[in-house]
Amino acid sequence: MTEPSTNGLQFAHDLARLREHLEHAGNEYLPIEHQSAAAAGFLKVINELTAGTDPTAAVARAMASYFRVDEAQRAHTAAVEARRQREEQDLEAEEETTRKVECPDCGATAGLRCKGTGASGGLKKKSHRARFRLARQLTDQKGTAS
Repeated sequence: MTEPSTNGLQFAHDLARLREHLEHAGNEYLPIEHQSAAAAGFLKVINELTAGTDPTAAVARAMASYFRVDEAQRAHTAAVEARRQREEQDLEAEEETTRKVECPDCGATAGLRCKGTGASGGLKKKSHRARFRLARQLTDQKGTAS
């Protein structure tokens, strides 16, 4: 089966549309988590080939572009995850300190979770605000009395 002939004008129009989509998806000025490594690589190979660059060099540059964005995304994801874990550990430590006192709102005894804060609140909502403040006041008083 033979390939259908290519309409030069349609090809140029389609190529312009494709470039537009790829430039949007691989825009290096977007935050790294919104960039597409595949779009950046594909755009690079298209630009290189249409500029008359040797195909091997074009593919090599495209791969370099892809891996640059991919590595930056991996580093960003790792940094976000590390920050999330630190915040979670800090909140757990705060909650541990907070649970050392009785809750003035719900009467939960020291060491137990507050009643009625709900499971959907996350770490920040495990204890009532008044209990959190009371625990901080007591901790601050111990720190200044020493």
